[in-house]
Parts: sequence; structure tokens; C-alpha cells
Amino acid sequence: MDFEIKYDLRNPAAWRKPWDDVYDHFLDQVAWADDNGFTTVMLHEHHFSDDGYLPSPFTAAAAIAARTRRIRIRLALVLLPLKHPVQVAEDAAVLDIISGGRLEVVVGAGYVPGEFEGYGVSIKQRPSRMEEAIEIIKRCWAEDEFSHAGRHWTLRNVRVMPKPLQRPMKISMGASSPVAARRAARIADGFMAPNPLFVGPWREEMLALGKDPGPAAAPDTPHPPGNFLHVARDPDAAWKQIAPHALHESNSYAGWAAARGGGNYQATSDPDALRASGAYAVMTPQEVVALGKRIDAGDPRGRLVFHPMMGGMPFALGQESLDLVAREVMPEFVR
Repeated sequence: MDFEIKYDLRNPAAWRKPWDDVYDHFLDQVAWADDNGFTTVMLHEHHFSDDGYLPSPFTAAAAIAARTRRIRIRLALVLLPLKHPVQVAEDAAVLDIISGGRLEVVVGAGYVPGEFEGYGVSIKQRPSRMEEAIEIIKRCWAEDEFSHAGRHWTLRNVRVMPKPLQRPMKISMGASSPVAARRAARIADGFMAPNPLFVGPWREEMLALGKDPGPAAAPDTPHPPGNFLHVARDPDAAWKQIAPHALHESNSYAGWAAARGGGNYQATSDPDALRASGAYAVMTPQEVVALGKRIDAGDPRGRLVFHPMMGGMPFALGQESLDLVAREVMPEFVR
């Protein structure tokens, strides 16, 4: 069982804190997590958000790498169509070296129209830019020198140095549709699905291509909460504090989904309905242990993911949850 923490560093106006306090607490908390057995820290990316959603995960990851020794650092998702692939390859290589080979790169196509408009990139070019960029990044890491003539980039005499510490350095891909899941099987080294429904198409395509998708989870394996998992002695009391922040997060995603014509999020003002959806879960330590045991029994790659600064939550509230995880949940699992 992996125990992971994730961050997007939102700082909504309703609970706005000084930005340096937000980032100082974030880095202190990740350093604490590194000392207390958490296995992975995951950083998200979006742009032009009023609440300051993390726009520069590579920079944040470099700060984490300098403060930690063991915890793996996953960038998920890097919005690859908005970026120059050579820069991504160089940044990832340096970051992998600084971290001692702890970097995981997961790329995604993005979906928010305003981000593409702000970067001057056509949202219709997402699939082709993704495929070409992944090809270039892999060549940057694997070849001493190369040139490339493609639809979006023409490159001459590319020499990326230094290379990543991990050899080979892998690049995984996220997907939010069956078509994208199959594309991930074709062009990426790994797959990260926000929805378990997309794992099936990815596995089918992997097998059709003669690739090993690894062991499958048992059909009855429960899925961890989609967005948020919090541990508390009194879940109902904790939810009253958490609910406004969860509504902020969920409704902001719903706004982005509406801008692209629909998605998994629906705007709501009802905190009870949001909790009942299962996307935001508050449980006792005993309940989380039971959930983790069921996941661990059915999925050899099972994980529990915690989001301690979700939606601008009070710092202390998120840390209380992580303290309970470290003291009362982790010891129940053989590491």
C-alpha cells in the first residue's frame, strides 16, 4: 500500500493567506511527510486560476527535492500541449538529478479552453501536440543528438545534457476518455486514470500491442475516494469545517468542465450531496484502515491519496489528518 499526498496549492479569496505562508507550509509539510513514511507527493497544474492553482509544478518539485530524501515526486499532470517538449525534457532531467532519481512525470492533454487561449495554442491540436511532444522528449533523454521535422516542431541538432539519473526515464500519460487511454498505451510508458472506467481500454490496447500492462486489480476492489480523503476522530464535525473548501474545489472544476462542454463535475451548493457523491470522504482511522485493507487485497498497486491543503483548508486541519494517518493507519500495513 502506498500512502500519497497531493497538492494544487489553491488559495481562494474567501480564505486568502499570504502566498509565502502557503508555500512555506506546503514545503514544511512535505518534509514532514518524507520523515513519516509517506511514499509519494503529487503535484497538479493549471493556469490563470483566480485561486492561484499551482502553475509551475517543476519549480515546486525542485524545492521539494531539495528538502526531502526518500519520497517520490510525481508531476501529474504536466499539461504537455502547452509546453515546448525540449524544455520539459531538460527540466525533468535536472529535476531527476536533484532528487536522486525520484521523479515521476505524468503528462496530460489539458481541457480548459482559457489555458490554451492564454498560451496561444489551439485546443484542437491537443492530440497531435501530445504525440509529437512525447516522441521528442523520449529522444531527448535517450539520444546524444538528433534532429526532428514534425507538424508542430522543427528542431535541429538537439543535444540534451545532462540526462536524467533514471535510465530509462519513463513518461506516463493521464487520460479522461477511452480514445485517450488507448493513445496512452501506444505512446507512453505508463498510465494514470482519473476514472477507473478507462483502465479497461488501456489494458486492452496494451495487450493488443504485445505490451505487458502488469497485474490487474480484482474486479471487486474498491476505489479510493476520487478527490479527497481526510482522517478525523469525528468525521461529521470535520466535514462541517471541510465542506466550504470542498464546494470551492468541486465547483471550480465544474466551471472548467462546463467551459469545454461537460465533464464529471456538476456545480452544487449542497455540501451533503457532495459528500454523498463519494468524491470527498471523511473517515475515522479505523474506517481508512478497513478501506486500505480491501484495496490492498485486490490491487497490488493500491494507494491511498490525501489532499491536506484542499481548497484552501486551514493548515492545522490537514496536518491533523496526516498525523492520524502516520500514527494509526500506516502501522496496520506491512511496508
